[in-house]
Amino acid sequence: MSESGFERREEGFEAKFHAEGDQKFRLEMRRDKLFAQWVSGQLELSGEDAEAYAKTVIRADLQEPGDQDVIAKVQADLAAKGIEISAAELQEELDLCAEDAAAENG
Repeated sequence: MSESGFERREEGFEAKFHAEGDQKFRLEMRRDKLFAQWVSGQLELSGEDAEAYAKTVIRADLQEPGDQDVIAKVQADLAAKGIEISAAELQEELDLCAEDAAAENG
């Protein structure tokens, strides 16, 4: 039995939805890595330490929806080193990293 036009169209929409979701996920991961690199600079981390830190930031973003988990983690890490940056300033930097990630993607 052949598929109806409706079934083919539905499959097409599902494929597009999954592709867009995957693209969004990759952009968020790139954004998080760029943000972690910026924070690493604030924390004076470099090399392997900066890479390891980036992984912790990416993992933090997977904990709950939205950016608050990342902002809270980074703000606590900075505060532990005596660096006070407001959540609003961190959100602004995170937004800039999102723009950079999108620009890199074309």
